[in-house]
Amino acid sequence: MKIWLLKRLLPRLIARSCESRIPRSGKRGEAVNCYVVAMDRNYEPYFLATAFDGNKLSGLKWDGRSYSEDLDLSLSELLHGQLSITHYYGLSEVTFSSIYDFAWHYFTRIIYLKIRLYRHIDASFQYFFNKKRLVTKRRMDLLAFMVEDQLVRTHKGIDLLSLMSKIYSMRMFLHPSREVQREKVRLYLESLVQSGELRKVNTEYVVEGKAIETLEKHEETEQRHTEAVKLQRKMFWLTFVAVTFAVVQAGVIKLPTIIDLSNTAP
Repeated sequence: MKIWLLKRLLPRLIARSCESRIPRSGKRGEAVNCYVVAMDRNYEPYFLATAFDGNKLSGLKWDGRSYSEDLDLSLSELLHGQLSITHYYGLSEVTFSSIYDFAWHYFTRIIYLKIRLYRHIDASFQYFFNKKRLVTKRRMDLLAFMVEDQLVRTHKGIDLLSLMSKIYSMRMFLHPSREVQREKVRLYLESLVQSGELRKVNTEYVVEGKAIETLEKHEETEQRHTEAVKLQRKMFWLTFVAVTFAVVQAGVIKLPTIIDLSNTAP
């Protein structure tokens, strides 16, 4: 059965062998539809197929650094290795662990139906995301985000695009206003570098100790502002009540009598 599947399917796979460089982005990546047929031995790279004549598989043997040595394998030899088939299907990549695994999905199309369904759902999410307006974080909000993010990272620095992907998700890179948003965030970061909260190392931004001091001062200022607004509201209502009471006392405004006790007998 295995030999029969190999004879039937290998010609189709080899006919669509991938080139040495496989585009993985953009329109060229979306148009990719090719296969890589390889075999491992003892879980190490061993053979990469390039041709099939019906009886033997020709290709290149792994020399420890690359596939460079010519090698032919008979069909019987394929039974003693770990055959893997990788299908580069548009921007998706599917690896099959055996000829049986590949045959099942090749004839039933199950994995490809899943991929198309996922692409349809993903395209819908991207469509609605693109309709949203990208809101730029305020300067202090951006700094607070970077401080928290640096605490959980093993590497201190972060570049502009990585930061934006964390703030908006990877969908941001397909948003129609991505370049405008990228420039806004860059200007914020550069202003934080100039004021000393960040340090720029090549293309990455590193949070400095001054950022904590700046954030604490900002929080104190915000707290004082909130308390001042609350005090102003209290003063307004106290003033309103005092003025109303004074006007009533002066007789400018007469309130309706609720209970009249003037005619009550002693």
